[in-house]
Amino acid sequence: MTNASERGGTIWSFGGGAQSAAIAALIYSGVLPIPGIAVIADTGREGSETWKYLDECIQPRMTEIGLHVHRIPHSYAMVDLWSGADGDTVLMPMFSSRGGMVSKFCSQEWKTRPVARFLRERAITTGDMWIGFSTDEMQRCRVPSPPFPHVYPLIQRRMNRGDCIALVERMGWPTPPRSSCWMCPYKTHSEWSSLPNEDFLKAVALEREVQLKDSDLWLHKSCKPLETVNFDSEPDMFNDECTSGMCFT
Repeated sequence: MTNASERGGTIWSFGGGAQSAAIAALIYSGVLPIPGIAVIADTGREGSETWKYLDECIQPRMTEIGLHVHRIPHSYAMVDLWSGADGDTVLMPMFSSRGGMVSKFCSQEWKTRPVARFLRERAITTGDMWIGFSTDEMQRCRVPSPPFPHVYPLIQRRMNRGDCIALVERMGWPTPPRSSCWMCPYKTHSEWSSLPNEDFLKAVALEREVQLKDSDLWLHKSCKPLETVNFDSEPDMFNDECTSGMCFT
């Protein structure tokens, strides 16, 4: 099995959105070297359009150059919706009718740690990790630290999200979808409205599941059942806050 060290020690953290598609385009066109390994953590709740784009657009082109994007199963996460000493701490951010928003642990538990476990399983213990942040996301960059210091290929090339989409479209590839989980409460109203029906119904069901344990938690800031929110008339809660890759993708 090819590991990161055999291809220069690079690990590509594929996020599934526009920035990741741009990195794929840069790799495919030879601007960036082929990384040692490419990974994406499957939270079990990623939007269906993300997987469709990976399967139909990105992976076939990566296969041409000998690179497989590993989709890490959600079984690599040690916890799912609930954690804490009593198992009553919800891991994802949700609005509370008691006020405010509960803390977010899902990125760490569903993405960061599963990726680390997957790499350790393959004896990959060091290497530069490519993160697909663009220049409009520089505030999200972390100070590089071992064993996987972060490298930001798009920022190094001074590319913003618009540049990423333009590059992908110049390649003749379909416009990439924005990557986010189908129940992410950071969605704008336009994103909720454009969510495929199958994904929206999953979000409705998950909200109801969570409320069996804590009836004060909601996916929308109005603290109304998601299926009753009129996304066309109520004021939007976010201004493009859930950018592609917000959750370590």
